[in-house]
Amino acid sequence: MSSKNTQTPATPFFELRIGGMRVTIQQVPYRLIAFAAAVGGPLAGASWFAR
Repeated sequence: MSSKNTQTPATPFFELRIGGMRVTIQQVPYRLIAFAAAVGGPLAGASWFAR
């Protein structure tokens, strides 16, 4: 018996193909999303209520 790895590769979270360029994200970047929300939320709120 051979012990080959029979697992299939994981499905990427996000994949974008434009021409010859390919961007693949394997897992969700939770830290980046949390940072963007922490910075962008107050900025969006300040600009909205400043009107």
